[in-house]
Amino acid sequence: MKILAFDTSNKPLTVAVVEDGKILARADSTEEKTHSVSLLPDIKDSLQKAGLSIDDIDRIAVAQGPGSYTGVRIAVTVAKTLAFTLDKPLVGISSLRLLAANGDNGKLVVPVEDARNDNAFAGAYLKKSGEVVDVIKDQHIKMEDLFKLLANYQADQIQFVNVSEHLADLISENLPKATITLTKDSLPDAAKLAALAENEEPVKDINAFVPTYLRLTQAEHDWIKKGHKEDGNISYVEEI
Repeated sequence: MKILAFDTSNKPLTVAVVEDGKILARADSTEEKTHSVSLLPDIKDSLQKAGLSIDDIDRIAVAQGPGSYTGVRIAVTVAKTLAFTLDKPLVGISSLRLLAANGDNGKLVVPVEDARNDNAFAGAYLKKSGEVVDVIKDQHIKMEDLFKLLANYQADQIQFVNVSEHLADLISENLPKATITLTKDSLPDAAKLAALAENEEPVKDINAFVPTYLRLTQAEHDWIKKGHKEDGNISYVEEI
């Protein structure tokens, strides 16, 4: 199976073309540049290096969030457009699960994305024999509440990944025996995204496939402040 996989949910951009577990081509960047400008050229370059056309691809895999609102939307939009226009299967993978794939086998891997004010996007995954299985669902959570959820696990068997320096201090104070892997040492990897997506069921309705935010966007906050009901199915663009 030939898989085109990509992730722009955070600062790094990663693209890979993988066939039956073998990496044919990849493009990775942590430079400060606009993913909306770089993603399609990186996909094109990766396909050329792999000696394939987009029509040769059997499946498209994308990290669907949580993460940067804009970044998640870029990747999901490109993935939906390619899958719909080319009639290709599409698989969405949690951005946190993808980060958890960087953890050590046998560990309870806790990917965290700093959401400021001692909050994080986080989940917990057991990584074993190549599988990355969720144990605590992805959520937007206060770090103090996350520590409570992890209280039933042995601290020396917990590995936090994608940790900012600020969150590293909080983790060290509360779970000093846990392993901490900083963001620079646990970047998302599109080849691992392809591996996770290979055996997943494709989405049934491409049009209904949307990013995973896990908390309200600013547009949603503003909409609700104006007296509208909180409803994930309504439009946030008002008629003029």
